[in-house]
Amino acid sequence: MSAAKVLLISLFLIAGMLLPGIVWQPKGSFEVWNIMENDFPRNGSSEEKMTFLLNYAILAPSIYNTQPWRFNISDGSIMVMADESRWLEAADGNKREMHISIGSALENLIIAADHFGYNHTVSYVPGEESIIARVSLQPNSQASMDPRLFSAITSLEKSSPSKTNEGLMEQDYVPQTANQIDLGNIEAISTDQDIRVFLTDDPDIKSRFLNLTLNADHVLYSDIEFKSELGHWLSRGAMGPTGVQAKIDQIKVVFLDSVPGQIEKDSEIINSSLYLGFITSQKNDAESQVRAGQLFERIRLMSSSAKLSLQPMNQALQAVETESEVNGLLGEKSDGYFVQQIFCLDVVGPANELTPRRPLEEVLI
Repeated sequence: MSAAKVLLISLFLIAGMLLPGIVWQPKGSFEVWNIMENDFPRNGSSEEKMTFLLNYAILAPSIYNTQPWRFNISDGSIMVMADESRWLEAADGNKREMHISIGSALENLIIAADHFGYNHTVSYVPGEESIIARVSLQPNSQASMDPRLFSAITSLEKSSPSKTNEGLMEQDYVPQTANQIDLGNIEAISTDQDIRVFLTDDPDIKSRFLNLTLNADHVLYSDIEFKSELGHWLSRGAMGPTGVQAKIDQIKVVFLDSVPGQIEKDSEIINSSLYLGFITSQKNDAESQVRAGQLFERIRLMSSSAKLSLQPMNQALQAVETESEVNGLLGEKSDGYFVQQIFCLDVVGPANELTPRRPLEEVLI
């Protein structure tokens, strides 16, 4: 490390010790939610019930946990919107992953609405600024179609005492080998011909994808704008650690060479995974990306309920230098389709923890 870089880091650390209220405190408010089904306001107003459902929407995953969504409730419907202030311009220049993140939140909302007795109608609104979709809800007395998906939304909450479907989760089949993963069941989860998922264990595709990912790591973690953007969100505590640890993580990303560590991490994930998953769409517009996000979240929840480990792996799509090569990985299978989301799928993996969430009142307008 150069003397200038050491001096810069030292000054940064000294400033943090002298100004703890300014430098060390993560900006923004984050909470970890414990949602209890019994708190659903069954005798409350329509608006109170819809507000409660949003507690599940905001548990969706998002790019670097930026949670780029907002919601508005009016006239028996919920407006799902993009929070443009949380768009990552360096990592997500075409807003693909912002839209996928919002699609994941939309899917959680739909699954929760189904669980608590609502039919839904989704109207995508690609032409209006910041508005992604309108969700109209109608009371329905029928039972939820697949309670396992709803249970999986909150399965990361270790301390939640109220889960009516806990028994189902405990009885779920736990696969031990690749042959025991029901790939057909996962691939069949999409009934939309415009949005599809492919799973493969082809060693050649895996090797080529690994090379693209490692090349993308070199490009991304050598880009000061990308590193500064990522460091900013680390410092806010969006990835979990807060306070001093969050600032240390920011310094590591911004000032140190993160490429070797990232390459080692990504190589281990890809090499140890049993399958690669590719979610594709016929069009490459905002609506298709949102719908791809919905499918991704449904697959993620389904995988969780089956005790599978799913890891998003979109670096090769984030780097412009490798993005154009991703579609070629699937050959004829991706003919005419655009890859929107990539993930690694494995059998039982390490326990996940729920990352911090913005308070509901912060995203409800």
